[in-house]
Amino acid sequence: MCGYEFDERTGKNCQHCGKSNCTTVHCPNCGYGNSPEYEKEFEIIKTLKKKLSF
Repeated sequence: MCGYEFDERTGKNCQHCGKSNCTTVHCPNCGYGNSPEYEKEFEIIKTLKKKLSF
């Protein structure tokens, strides 16, 4: 969110939501949380969008 780039493996894993096995990774700079699963879904959507564009 803040634009800081970091390796997801070095980010802090979520410890706030209370879920067991939560994979949300938080930015070490601003603390914004992002789930790696969403990144995979966005890539699939981008690929489909390109294939459907004329």
